[in-house]
Amino acid sequence: MSVPGNISSHDFEKTLKKMCKEGVYWGTIASVYVGMEYGVERIRGTRDWKNAMIGGAVTGALVSAASKNKKDKIAIDAITGAAIATAAEFMNYLT
Repeated sequence: MSVPGNISSHDFEKTLKKMCKEGVYWGTIASVYVGMEYGVERIRGTRDWKNAMIGGAVTGALVSAASKNKKDKIAIDAITGAAIATAAEFMNYLT
């Protein structure tokens, strides 16, 4: 018998597995982004917002392609990744 508000061990295990899967997913994306941004910085020989933009674009495209999206969606995701990374970089300059 289940009492409202209580979590069964099955529900807990299911939630924990989902949390771990999400953590690995986002950790992988963050690792790809940081690696790309650093790689671009090394290639260009300078540290500026353009590295974040390129790293975000490549990461967005790779994640989208890995999700088996079509070319249009991959391009949109690359632009979105670039925009988010560039905005985050500019916000870091403000603080």
